[in-house]
Amino acid sequence: MTKKTKLVMFDYDGVLINSNHLPKQYYDELATILGTKQFATQEELREYLEVNMHLSLQRLGVDTPEKLNVATMLFRKHDDRWKNLSLFPGVKEMLHKLKQNGYALAIISNNKEETIRYDLSRHKVLMYFDHIVDTKYGRKPESDQIMHCLKLADISPDQAVMIDDMDGGLIAAKTAKLKKAIGVSYGYQLRHRLQMADVIVDHPKEIIGVVE
Repeated sequence: MTKKTKLVMFDYDGVLINSNHLPKQYYDELATILGTKQFATQEELREYLEVNMHLSLQRLGVDTPEKLNVATMLFRKHDDRWKNLSLFPGVKEMLHKLKQNGYALAIISNNKEETIRYDLSRHKVLMYFDHIVDTKYGRKPESDQIMHCLKLADISPDQAVMIDDMDGGLIAAKTAKLKKAIGVSYGYQLRHRLQMADVIVDHPKEIIGVVE
């Protein structure tokens, strides 16, 4: 018998917060400095992106300590870009409804907790979340962050679902043997990259109906 969902875990960027334009800005600048692949459109980049920056850089041939240092310094130079972003339309209402329905909510992200808390607080939705698990506890596609969150919440994998816009997050959910891995098509990766998801939604409001 399938157990009722108790915990809903969200990725942050590309699921709750609209930072979809930022990777292209970064990789455009990187191409100018290191001569890496120049992406003509955001859609082309969405085909290329991996779940964490290190994997994406490897795909682009940024594979020496010197090049990695340049790429990392460029990324840190623009840390401020990852703040003062907008929620996707419908996110606030979706979170309110899930909380109203009695679910525990958490964020599992390769972003930094301080950055996440800043914009969630600014948008007055931070209070909906019981746990925020960032890169201090691992990085997707590994499942360490998810397992840490399950331990914090004292909830078994078959009572939890994960919502992500990237295949690496869905892989982490599958590795952790969660009840369900839910993909969203409006984030960083194209829909066809999310085929291992149990279900794919096209708008935040659709999440409410698929967490069980």
